[in-house]
Amino acid sequence: MNPPSVAACINFYNDAPALRGCLESASQWADNIFMVHAGPGGKYSTDGSIELAESFGATVVFDDIQKGFGAIRTRLIHDCGCTWAFILDCDERFHAKMPVMHCEGVESYPQVEKPNLSTFKRAEIHDQMGVLRNLMTHQHLRAIRTSRRHWFDFTLNKPCQNWLRLQDWQLRIVRNLPEIGYQIDRVMHEQLLDHSTGTTPVFADSGLFHDHYHMFFRRTQPGHKEANEQNYSRLERGEDML
Repeated sequence: MNPPSVAACINFYNDAPALRGCLESASQWADNIFMVHAGPGGKYSTDGSIELAESFGATVVFDDIQKGFGAIRTRLIHDCGCTWAFILDCDERFHAKMPVMHCEGVESYPQVEKPNLSTFKRAEIHDQMGVLRNLMTHQHLRAIRTSRRHWFDFTLNKPCQNWLRLQDWQLRIVRNLPEIGYQIDRVMHEQLLDHSTGTTPVFADSGLFHDHYHMFFRRTQPGHKEANEQNYSRLERGEDML
């Protein structure tokens, strides 16, 4: 039996500043990088995002985000060319190997603008990809859950919250099976389902982390997050995105 393969699966549109780092980390562990360019109404990126994706050897297909995130993410799973799909946003990273880290403090953003939190890197290195590939050999599993850490920058010293106290669980690692997919009738806040049972797929908690740097890009790209939020609001109301 061939070992399971995993694709880094990303939907994008005008995301070049965040996209490079996502692709750099994914290229260290993914068997394939599969990307859906989902511009509203089929619009093409104007910031070099497509060319950047192609420079990393990614497989790029084109779609329309106005179909909804459920439809786009389901395509990411089923067309990724691997036995597993790891779905990532452009401002997220999964690192194959990471220092074992600890966090202390109770404050969190946005309740506190600059939460008083301390992080500590231990000497041990966590082989995240090794753990993940081992879990993927368990035939009964249909999905794997990670905990997402939110950061203000890339120093790994400024978390937005204590990820050990406030865990942001994400069901983003999905076995590529016809019956597993997102609710395609939901344009946003889509749920991952095993359509053979109508319930959440059988999953395992991995003890792994992936990292989210939205606050860094929010500061370095003024107005980008707000424009996205405006578009997502229009999408949820059934209106065309700008």
